[in-house]
Amino acid sequence: MKLRRFLLPVAICLVLAMTYGSVTAGQVKWEPYGPQVDQIIMPIIKDAEAQLIAFNRGDIDVYPGLTRPADINVVKANPNAELTMNYGFHMFYLCYNMRREPLDADILRQAIAHVIDRDNIIQTLFEGYMLPLAAFLPPSSGFYKEDIPRFPYNPEEAKKLLDAAGYTVDPATGIRIDPKTGKPLRKMTIFTPTYEVAPTSAELGKIIAEACQAINLPIEPEPMDFPVMLDKLDMAEFDMYMLAWSLTRIPTSLYNFFHSSNDVEAGYNRPGIRDAELDKLLEGLYYAPSEEAARKAADEAQVILARRQPYTVLYSRPYMDAFRKDRFTGYVPMHGYGAANYTNKWTTLNIKPVKGKGGTVRWLLMEEPKVLNPCTASSAYEWEVLGRLYDDLMEINPETMEDIPWMAKSWEVGTWEPEPGKTGTVITWHLEKGIKWQDTTPFTSRDIKFTLEYLRDNNVPRYISNVQEIVKVETPDDYTAKVYFETESYWHLYRAGGNFLPEWIWKDVKDYKTFEPWLEAHPEVPGLTKVVGHGPFILDQYKVGEYVRLKKNPIYWRLSK
Repeated sequence: MKLRRFLLPVAICLVLAMTYGSVTAGQVKWEPYGPQVDQIIMPIIKDAEAQLIAFNRGDIDVYPGLTRPADINVVKANPNAELTMNYGFHMFYLCYNMRREPLDADILRQAIAHVIDRDNIIQTLFEGYMLPLAAFLPPSSGFYKEDIPRFPYNPEEAKKLLDAAGYTVDPATGIRIDPKTGKPLRKMTIFTPTYEVAPTSAELGKIIAEACQAINLPIEPEPMDFPVMLDKLDMAEFDMYMLAWSLTRIPTSLYNFFHSSNDVEAGYNRPGIRDAELDKLLEGLYYAPSEEAARKAADEAQVILARRQPYTVLYSRPYMDAFRKDRFTGYVPMHGYGAANYTNKWTTLNIKPVKGKGGTVRWLLMEEPKVLNPCTASSAYEWEVLGRLYDDLMEINPETMEDIPWMAKSWEVGTWEPEPGKTGTVITWHLEKGIKWQDTTPFTSRDIKFTLEYLRDNNVPRYISNVQEIVKVETPDDYTAKVYFETESYWHLYRAGGNFLPEWIWKDVKDYKTFEPWLEAHPEVPGLTKVVGHGPFILDQYKVGEYVRLKKNPIYWRLSK
């Protein structure tokens, strides 16, 4: 798939260059082989000030995801540092729990949206380099929709909406009255990570809570430890929270985040929105037979979402990553993902020392991974580790953003009849030969079959939307897999590539939720855990509170020639 390209990233790059000095946004030479380093050590440093100090004195070489202007300015002034900038598939948002009163009322969420001053937030917290965003897909997406219902900053309009709906101010308490109960609204909270982990997120929670208090809504910020926060979100034990999504080129994130079928424990529909009209449109997007049909459904769904406000979206940010150019080169900027994100395969493969060969690159990890189980991992911090242990059947060309062959040397998209008169999609993968799991077991089509069927049969929430329509997986030979879907969809190609669960490890795992593969030794190979991948790096050690160490996979199928 190739989405249309935008001039907006270029404009933002020019603004950033003028504001911050020289940044790298263009392409550099990259090779589809590697890795070039012997190991990656990922120091776990949660405190933002400590992260900056560590980078400037050379304790870390890769400093991903800079957001604070003061930090960017300090890094920019370091003659040994290079900043890369790429426009991102990024969305920062305030989520409401629509299962809980009074946040089940559209009018209350719309009023809160009216007190969020995006422009002021971006100027005061980010010195202007974030992009205000009210839509549910960022402008980097080919499915971004500009003309949607909006609730611009206007506290007086928020008061009028609430007054008209019966949420009048109780003179005794100064708190608005819930028209359903006749009593003052209960206290509500906004969860954020702590100031130590994500200072801007925590500050945003405070700013928005204070703006709500100014219109007599009893809302308070509640920063908390990030793993604890994720547990609460998985159980829907929250009123509101603030986080960001790193999205992809595929707009079916709208289905994942807002279709009622994903309102399950640990599911992606965290607002708990259930809207029959919206579900129908999201199904039209998810099962679209063509890009044109997908675009029409996405447009109409975004209108409903903008009106109902399960999220209030605040901004989208460019990815800014810093590298110690005095020690390392070969990092590859990539629009949509940045240069240091795990989704960018090319930096992982191509980064190398300026002098000599191999060596160790120290790659900052900003938060403790909660789990290293690919079935339950949900945070970016967990996938910053796991994403370097596995390969995909397809990859993305960092220059054109087109799909390119990877573990699959080719593929075919066809149709079949699940039952008379019904059409489904069938994806046929033709695999490269010679690929091995990190314990030397050959990778074959049976691994695709096992992974997809395990995820489907166990209803793993993180993957439900990918596997729920799979009827069967056939393996005519070791290097051919045929994945049959009961429905027809333009997007099934991107759902049929699961391949990350080695059967001999996972076949006896009855409860994937409690399985801790990173803590269990491999049954046969000394030095390995049960986190076995086929990617460029092997999980070597995870020392809680200190670091994660990845070592070069000596049998990686794409080793440098």
